[in-house]
Amino acid sequence: MFKKVMVVIDADADHQVSLDKALKLAKQDDFELILLSCDHTQYLLEGYYFDGPEIKKLRSEYLAERKALLEKIAEPLRENGLVVTTVAEWSYPNFEGIVARAKFFDVDLIIHHVIRHGAISRLLLTHDDWQLLRFTPAPLLIVKDKPWKDQMAIVAAVDPFHARHKPSGLDHKILNVSQRLAKLLDGNVLAVHAYRSEIFSGTYPLEARAQHQAAFKALMDDVGLPEEQRLLVEEAPVFALRQAEELADANVVVMGGISRSMVADLLIGSTTEQVVDYLSSDVLVLKPDDVDDPRKGEPS
Repeated sequence: MFKKVMVVIDADADHQVSLDKALKLAKQDDFELILLSCDHTQYLLEGYYFDGPEIKKLRSEYLAERKALLEKIAEPLRENGLVVTTVAEWSYPNFEGIVARAKFFDVDLIIHHVIRHGAISRLLLTHDDWQLLRFTPAPLLIVKDKPWKDQMAIVAAVDPFHARHKPSGLDHKILNVSQRLAKLLDGNVLAVHAYRSEIFSGTYPLEARAQHQAAFKALMDDVGLPEEQRLLVEEAPVFALRQAEELADANVVVMGGISRSMVADLLIGSTTEQVVDYLSSDVLVLKPDDVDDPRKGEPS
């Protein structure tokens, strides 16, 4: 299913959650593993404390320590037959280095751990987390501390009615990837379509439900997913997915992410951020094959 999987390693963490889940995938799939430490430290930023030559030397030493840690992690993996590449890179902000390396290695999956902040136990995505969601060229698996079960439950979030203007091919991609992931991990797929009747839209609730039912059924019939693996919910996406997560006892939610403009980031991004934030499951974010690079036309 995958050829190159890039795992973002947190060099300061005691436990590498992203790597654990990558290795669970690797037990069933044969892919090259790329361990990436993409980092910076505030006191070694340009002009902060040191001059140019001294900064270069200190950064080199900093990255050498990161590289040594990656090699220590990689050594037993290689002994078990895995092909592992290690990369330690200075990057400010961090997400830019992750995106650049993902493009350089042409990876087909990035695995990134997000950490809960504060006593309220919410994720509260950092700027780097959010920008990585926006700019990543590859599927991004955002993992949390919840362990995977032996038999996986995958929730596929689709929008066949295109109320949020998603490209038609994205739903099929979400379902295809979900089914392949479930097969790889001996799991099941629950496809979910959430909709809300628009106030003053001129469409009555029963009529709206019939329209969404028809569109959802057509999509499900097209991919051959049985009735017991379909869930239509009249609710906002984040609450519908929480309901599906609890119903299926899900481990991974697969959903679409698209970023064509700053306006799209605000409208679509808010849904993605809420889903990542509030669900306890990991979230695999896919983009359409033909989506434009949101950085085109922007200054470098």
